[in-house]
Amino acid sequence: MTMISMLLAPVALSFIVYHLLVDGAPKGLPRIGIRGGISYFITALRFTINTEQVLNEARKLFAGRSFAVPSLSGWVIVLDPHHLETLRSSDDTIFNQPTQVSEMLQFDHLLNSNQQATPFHMSTVRKEFTKGIPQLLPNILDETTVVLGQALKLLPGSEYTELPVMHDIPYIVARITNRAIVGTDLCRNEGFIKAVVHFAETVFVHGRILLWTPVILRPLAYFILSSVWGGSKQPLAFLKPYFAKRLEERTLSDDHPFNLAELLINDVPPHLASDIDDLSMRILNINFASIHTSSLFFAHTLFEAAQMSPEDIDSIRIEVEQALEQEGGWTKSVLNKFTKIDSILREIARFHGLTLFGMSRRTIADGLLSDGVVIPAGHEVAFDVRRIHFNPEVYRDPYRFDPFRFSKIRAETDCGAKYGFTTVDNHFLPFGLGRHACPGRFFASMQLKVIIAYFLLNYDIKFPAGQTTRPKNVVFAGAIFPPLNAHLLVKPRRRNTA
Repeated sequence: MTMISMLLAPVALSFIVYHLLVDGAPKGLPRIGIRGGISYFITALRFTINTEQVLNEARKLFAGRSFAVPSLSGWVIVLDPHHLETLRSSDDTIFNQPTQVSEMLQFDHLLNSNQQATPFHMSTVRKEFTKGIPQLLPNILDETTVVLGQALKLLPGSEYTELPVMHDIPYIVARITNRAIVGTDLCRNEGFIKAVVHFAETVFVHGRILLWTPVILRPLAYFILSSVWGGSKQPLAFLKPYFAKRLEERTLSDDHPFNLAELLINDVPPHLASDIDDLSMRILNINFASIHTSSLFFAHTLFEAAQMSPEDIDSIRIEVEQALEQEGGWTKSVLNKFTKIDSILREIARFHGLTLFGMSRRTIADGLLSDGVVIPAGHEVAFDVRRIHFNPEVYRDPYRFDPFRFSKIRAETDCGAKYGFTTVDNHFLPFGLGRHACPGRFFASMQLKVIIAYFLLNYDIKFPAGQTTRPKNVVFAGAIFPPLNAHLLVKPRRRNTA
């Protein structure tokens, strides 16, 4: 019996037995599938492997209604979009976001549950780190220049070379991201980058397997997973000495570099001030979120750029070059003029997205919806993002990817940042809404604009011979990934470096 079989067998058995004995679906809601343990498990497995198909069935069956669907971790309540305001304004007393994040990513095993109990790092990212974006930008540009040159290994005059997108992009993004998080020495440490990328790529899978495993077996399951595929131990072997050195150097000098790690040390509560393990795990958590999100957006951008017309690509380059000339170089204000790159990023978030579900919460007390339905404590609730992002009343021709959809709207209506990549509203959910909207999205936007603009100015990209459109995304358990094994062709452009 393989390790996966050993882990999945108790999952299947426990859910079949439980749902033979207990019908845990909230009353008053239609459901996908029929009652019974075996039926529950089959539907839950189908929901995991082919989430989009199950959601399509539900959209046809339950148009305009909330519904329940079985998953391998219990019932998921997919809410009708008219309940968005209820969750947006929630104060976590019923529909709780931190509890849901902890459950989905299995913080107790993978990321240290103390981060949710004392989330000071979120405030640091939201405030000091975001305010410091102008100070970080030159370092991001410098690292982008260096890492693209090293990773692509393309000399001026080189012909097209294959780029294994989802293999190389996470390493490129990790290098650039960690220039702002921990500084030059560690971001250019190959061992650390490999370890932190591997961690970022396995957290989702490990979290799902643990989530699907009976609680009593999770410690054993994590031991097996981390022993075979690695866990936090490998990147922490670099981060703990890093923080030990930084804390020691602070006793000798008041001169500190500007990066996120230093800001965390500034903001750490007194009872955690010397807790190197805690600081290291927070940086690891931030790395996971940053590498995962920015890698997916950059990869999607490259696939979309490969199928755009040369005229459209040139229009992006012209806008970037004109903005750089007007502003005198790479500044925060120049990024605000990259409206076409901003539009592409927002359209990628709308059309492709990171997940099929938005605004996920977990009920920690019984919750009453406006239509009278009661959601018992302990259930996951979320929204079907496709129903929101593909709403024809909001988005014209929603099933067509239009890279300049939002830049055209901004040009025609003079609406400022209303349709910007980082702007959240009830029709755009990739970064959440309300008090739990992603605090790192402003840094991610800056970083992605620098990377994409620099890449397009200095490189040409196209599909391999015989291919004219991007391969399909990979969807698993509701998470959306660019095509994992696809390659693109890249070569240097004949121009002066910007």
